[in-house]
Amino acid sequence: MKVPISVLDGCRDSFHAADERQKKASTQFFADTGLMALLCHHDQVLWMVNMTSTGEKQHYSLSLLKKLFDNLPSTMTVGHLYDIGCQLEHSCCKWGLLEDGILSRLKFGISVFHAYGHQWPCQVVYHP
Repeated sequence: MKVPISVLDGCRDSFHAADERQKKASTQFFADTGLMALLCHHDQVLWMVNMTSTGEKQHYSLSLLKKLFDNLPSTMTVGHLYDIGCQLEHSCCKWGLLEDGILSRLKFGISVFHAYGHQWPCQVVYHP
């Protein structure tokens, strides 16, 4: 692991997006609670998913990444900026959520906007 678990715990506790139990939208009136999109570096939407459960679940990001890698040559490496990229990488490594062939070609990062809310060691490792 690139950063200690205690640092990841601090990052998780400082972000609402990392708390999958927190409800930010209600499913009482609407089937969809939001959208998550995968963009290229030109800010063009490649794929989009409807978020149908409350809370920002990591499986939405994982499904987009899987779709991306299904459509890329096996030699391409991808940089993935995500507000809780540190948590997503930790989950992937701990639980084997993505195949090793994908993980070895995937570099996780956190964008500038979200990096300052993370612990200092996390900023050093994940800030591009």
